Order: sequence, then structure tokens, then C-alpha cells
Amino acid sequence: MLKLNVKRVIIFKHGVSYYILEGILKGSGKFELEFKIDEMNDVLKSLFVLDTSKNGYISSISYDAALETNQLLKSIMLNIPDTDSFSSLVTQIKGADVVLTVGGAKKISGKIMGIEYNEKLVKEEKITEKSLTLHQDNGMITKYKFSEIKSLEIMNDEIKKDLKFFLDTVIAGKKKDAKKIIINCESGGDDEIDRNIFVSYIRESPIWKTSYRLIMSKQQALEQKCLLSGWSLIENTTNQDWEDIELSLVAGMPVSFIYEFYRPIFIQRPVIQPPKVLSARPTEIEEGLEIDKFKDYAMAEMEATPMAMKKRAKAESIRAFAPPGAPPTGGIGRGAGIMSDTEVFEKIKSQVKTQTKDLGELFEYNISNPVTIKRKQSALVPILTESIKAKRVLLYNKNEHDKNPNACLEITNNTNLTLERGPVTIIYDDNLAGEAIIPFLNKEDTRLLNYAVEQAVIITHEQESENLSVHRVTFGSGYSYEYYYTTLMTTYKIKNKNDEEKELYLDHPKTYEYKFIEKSVEPEETANYWRFKLILKSKDAIVFKLKEQRENYSSNYLWNYSKEDLLKRVGFYVKKKFIESDLENELKEIAELIQALNDLRAKEEKLIEERDIMTDEQSRLRENISVLGEDSQSISLKERYVKKLSDQESRFEQINKELKTLDKKIKELNKNIEEKMNLLSTP
Repeated sequence: MLKLNVKRVIIFKHGVSYYILEGILKGSGKFELEFKIDEMNDVLKSLFVLDTSKNGYISSISYDAALETNQLLKSIMLNIPDTDSFSSLVTQIKGADVVLTVGGAKKISGKIMGIEYNEKLVKEEKITEKSLTLHQDNGMITKYKFSEIKSLEIMNDEIKKDLKFFLDTVIAGKKKDAKKIIINCESGGDDEIDRNIFVSYIRESPIWKTSYRLIMSKQQALEQKCLLSGWSLIENTTNQDWEDIELSLVAGMPVSFIYEFYRPIFIQRPVIQPPKVLSARPTEIEEGLEIDKFKDYAMAEMEATPMAMKKRAKAESIRAFAPPGAPPTGGIGRGAGIMSDTEVFEKIKSQVKTQTKDLGELFEYNISNPVTIKRKQSALVPILTESIKAKRVLLYNKNEHDKNPNACLEITNNTNLTLERGPVTIIYDDNLAGEAIIPFLNKEDTRLLNYAVEQAVIITHEQESENLSVHRVTFGSGYSYEYYYTTLMTTYKIKNKNDEEKELYLDHPKTYEYKFIEKSVEPEETANYWRFKLILKSKDAIVFKLKEQRENYSSNYLWNYSKEDLLKRVGFYVKKKFIESDLENELKEIAELIQALNDLRAKEEKLIEERDIMTDEQSRLRENISVLGEDSQSISLKERYVKKLSDQESRFEQINKELKTLDKKIKELNKNIEEKMNLLSTP
């Protein structure tokens, strides 16, 4: 069976790779590929085979069935166990025509009748001797001991095929997770010509992983640039060696899916069942901050400007007047003066031969040098070396580190490449500075990489909130809405213990609907923060203050006011000039109506209370009348009680009549007040 060689591999970021294989064939023949069961779906849905010759062609592509070994063996008559296999085979093919080779070279043909077992004693040990019973072609029945039989040839073609199928299936089943694909190639008459057979397919594979090295010298820090070296980790999980292949790495996420293509699909039919009867730790002491030494940031910035100009001028003069031939500063191996920054860049660049291609939604790295990776092995492959924009800054976010800012590199992808996400090791001035993660970066994207905590810069923050007086009022749906401002004052106290000037990015959290009313620096905006960029002088301490404001309101239900309370609020609104005279008159009218309504309700409550007392009194009188006798004194008392009951009944009827009238007036007044409240409006 011929083998195909891997020529090119394209690895994607979504869990599959695209393989291109090539084989040379003369005449007709077969190529064999082997895959895991779980890979067969991807391979079968994407497999493409091409014979590049004029007359040659692919006659068919066969592959192992998706059935388990025991299911495959059900279709044949044989089932041979692992032990005593010869006896088991002979028993299962009883009646088959065979040719025995017995003794030296004696051949005997006949039909198998079966096996006989004879027990005998050998040195007082009982042993069982097996003999094959054969019905010979001449009609004789003979027995041959197993020890005498040198070979047995089965003459029946069907049995021979079953035996071969059984053995092939069993050996294939030992590799439980492996299935073969056989590509049958026909020459078409060109038997003497070498033909190229190309095969391509996709299969599941590990994604390619990227790691970076960012190398910056002190000189490069002044020039705000650094060397970016990118490496890709490639894993060959296939059963084939990759020898001098073309390797491409594609960044991006094309659509991909697994389609159940390999295993047989059976439609499940419903099963209808007949009816059945149902069933304590140490703490760190904080360092004190001398408040009287802090000064406002705006004043410190004004003082810092001349000093910063002097420092920049000094740095420029050092670079401008460096003596010719002087060893470059800040390069790799700077102590020995081995290589300058430029020499390092050119050396690493020469080792990376990668062509890139922008594919719209995707970006491809084509490794120019041939790549060799043995099966089940991995390799690091260089994919890029570029000089990119980079600036050392500090980033403070109180939600990340409460007391100290992060040391960061602000990098800009000013290359023509798309950078994949991956870890990066940062080397500064020939030493490890820290590690970070480079996110997915398109061209001209800028990101901050935090690689360490700057403990020499200490930051504390305080926040105070204050509600100011009401400044306007509105009305609606029976409510008055009084608006006032809430002011949020945040104070950052920043102390720089370093001997050098630092640039600090301060991320101040966004607070819903708050707007700045005081700030000494204009911020940049991110999704969740306002980013202020500050300059920290060496050995300096500053105070940076931010004042934000938001308009809030409180609502008051006008129905809950008494006349006095409402008129008092109206007087306040007039004094503050929140309302005009027309609205003032409307509110005063509503206050009078509310008072009238409250008077009616008070009268209603008094009548209801009187009626309730009268009801209790009537019950008591009726109970007393029921227990009086027929003597003259009792009769006199009854008459008095009856008269009182009669008077109360008249009053009871009068109260009910008055309550009915009051209820009507209250409803009318309620409706009137509600209409007037709904008409309230402010300009």
C-alpha cells in the first residue's frame, strides 16, 4: 500500500487544519490514509483527490465502516476465541473440505467430521490428547493427532474469505480509534508514466498559539519604540511526519462545524405501547502620607514644564554629541558592547522569513522556510520581527490595585501585520521586566500591556458626596418634582518615590449621569473609565482633584399636603422664582380645594363615628328591654327605652342622608382637584 506525503499544512484558529498531501504513482495502485473515528466526519465532508495526469483517474475511495468490531463480525459464521483457536476453528467448519499435511509431506484431503478427546496417563499425570476426525475422499474415516498435523488448507472459498475478514477485522479492531481510507487510482493506460496524486482535506487539530518577546533598551525607551519578536507554537498530532512542509498560519475565525457524516443515520420511529396499569492573619502597616507636602496638580504641572524642557534638551544634546565610534548604549549585551539595537533587529529579522497576506476577515502568515515536525511532536516557529511604537507609562485603576499603579507598555501596531492574541515576555535594559498578554491587534490599534506593579508610586483616594439646594420644580400626575444637584468630589493623593519622571494614566470610573464641573486635565474616554494623563516629577507629591455633578430629584404627592404645608411650599417656589404667578394661583386654588376636601372628610368621619356609637347604644337598649318583666316599674322603663330607640332611629336616618350628600360632594371635589392637578405645568 502506497503512502502520501504531507506537502502543506494551513492551521486555523478555530480548531481545524487544512492538509495538502502528494504521492507519486506509476500504473494503477492504492494510497492509504488513517484517521481517528472522531476525525472522519471532517475528512469525509472535505476530502478532495486529483490525479494530474492526462488519462489517470480516481476510480473510487473506500473506507472502513463506522460499525463496531462485534457488529461487523455478526455477518460471518466464524467466531474464533483468543485461546484454543485451532480447535475452535475446526469445530466451526465441520463438513468443510480441507487438505491436511501430516508427518513429513504427506497430504490427505477430505471433510472435517470433528474432534475427539482421549485421556491417558503419562508418568502418573493425566493428559488430554486431541485428534482430528477426517472423512477422506476415498470414503475412509481416519483420525490424526493434532501433534502430527503440520498444516491445514481450507478448500472452501467462502470459508477462506470469512476467515480472512475475521482476522482483518479483529486486527483493525485492536486500534479502536483508527479508521482507514483507501484511494483507488487507475492508470487509464499510462502504466509507465509517473503520475502526481494530490489529496486535500480538513481535520480537527490544536490551534496555533502565539507568544511574543518585547525587547526595549534605554535608548529605545527615549525613542518610544521597541523590538517585537513573534513565535508560534505548532503541534503535529497526526500519525505522519511533516518533512520540509510549507506551513501557513491563519488568524481569524471562519465558520466551522462538525457534520454527522461518517456514522450511519437511522430514522427513529415512535414506539407505541399497549395500555398498561399505571406506578486571624497579620496586617501590613500603611506608610503615612505627609499631607502638607502635597500640592495641587495644576500648579505642579506649571512648575514641571520648564524642568521637563531642560531634561529633554539634555537628552537630545547627549545623543547629538555622542563621539563617533562610541559604543551604542542600551543594546543587547550593552555591558560588553556586543550588539547595538539596530544590529540586534537585523540579526533577528534575518532569521524570520514570513510572507503575510490580508484575506479580509482573515490574516495569513506563510512561513517561507521549510518546516519539519515529527509526528506527535511540537515546534516553535518564528513568524515576525518588527520594530513597533512603545511607550513606558503607569496606569492606576483603584479597582485593580488600591495603592499602586501598574507599570505598562503602551504599544501601537504600526506594522503591516495583524497580531494574534498571545503571552509576551518583556525585556528592558537586558533584564526581565515582566510578562503580559498582547490582545488581538489590527493595524494601528493601540493597547496598554500591564507587566508589573510600580510600588515606588503610592496613590490614595477619597470621595465625598453632597446634595445641593433645590434649583427647579416641575409638576405632573399629582406630584411635584423638586430637582437638586448631587456633587461628587474625588481627591487622589499621588506620591512618586522614583528618581525619574513618570507619566501616569489615571483611570477614573464613570458614574452614571455624572458630568465633570472641575478638572485640571481633559480626559480620554474608555468604555468604563475617564483616563487622565498626568506627569509625575521625581520625588514629588501632588493632589489631583475631580468634581462631578448629577441632577437628582425628589417627588412629593400633592394629595398628602395639608393647606398650610402646600401654601408653605408654594411660598418657597415663588421666593426662588421657580414658578410664575399663574401657576402660583393654580396651586393656591388647589390648596383651598384640598382644605375644603379635608373639612368634608372630617365631617364625614364625625358622622360615621356618631352612627357607630348609636348602633352600639341601640343594641344595649334592645337587650335591656328583652329582660324587663310586666310589673308597673318595668313597663314604665320599657316605654322610656322605646322612646329613646325611636329618637335614635330618626337620627340614624338623618345621618345616613347627610353621609350620602357628603359622599357626593367629596367625589365631585376629588374629581375637580384631580383635573386641576393634571392641568398643572411648568414652562
